[in-house]
Amino acid sequence: MKSKLEQYVENIVRHTECSKEEKEDLYEELLIHLQLSRDHLIEEGLTSEKAEEKAMKLFGQEGEIGSQIQQALFPYRKELMLTLAVSSIFLTISTYLLHLFAEGDAYIGWLCFSMILSGMLLFLPLNQHVHLNKKLWMNSLLIFHTLGLLYGWLTITQLDPSITLGLTIWVWLNIALSLGLVYRTTIYDYSSNEKHMKILHVINISSGIVITMACLFLIVGGLIMIGFHFMMLLFAIPIAVWIGLYAAQLKVAKQNMRMAFAIGMVPVLACILIFLSIYSPVFF
Repeated sequence: MKSKLEQYVENIVRHTECSKEEKEDLYEELLIHLQLSRDHLIEEGLTSEKAEEKAMKLFGQEGEIGSQIQQALFPYRKELMLTLAVSSIFLTISTYLLHLFAEGDAYIGWLCFSMILSGMLLFLPLNQHVHLNKKLWMNSLLIFHTLGLLYGWLTITQLDPSITLGLTIWVWLNIALSLGLVYRTTIYDYSSNEKHMKILHVINISSGIVITMACLFLIVGGLIMIGFHFMMLLFAIPIAVWIGLYAAQLKVAKQNMRMAFAIGMVPVLACILIFLSIYSPVFF
């Protein structure tokens, strides 16, 4: 059974979001530090149990200490997340009101979707008590948030360009920041020190962005031209295939990195075909 001191250190480490190896090193360092503090207090006359309790009290509350370590390990990420969340909230409200007063249209569904995601982006970096896989949650939220921003941009293009230039610049700055955080979260903050894994993530994220945007372009174009039809869901199949291939690569990479890169070439080839269809229509 683990001691209170070990459980206390585990709770601190759980608030950080580094790799498994880094968490193990951090756990050992913190535990040794607290054990030395406990031993010093025992020498001063305290019992072992009282010394442990005082050592933990002197060190601080688990959530606060974990957040401070997290901030030291990954500086500015919290600030960037908060900036994106607050900026997106004001952007969403501004876009909604402009549509409402200029065109009489009310995109209530998009307003709710965007506000919920922006609120969750605010919650995650500020959270100190709920333990969850922040890497997975943050990347998922950032991707859905980016899709929401792209939809917001499409609604902005329906308005008079003379009054929407500022909003257009604003929304693309938010999209750039959101995608930048996806890259940072996956490649810099959390991936292992292996260079090949970082390259694999870069390939997949970049190809995923291109494939997703191409599919959304086709879906939105279909909605504008003919309205909703269930056949348009076929345009989303490449996104599902990309997600499946990405998951397969991460699994295969543990045993065979070359095979993982070979699988990664499939979405890359898809991106090349997309660019050829844009810049060389005659090719098709």
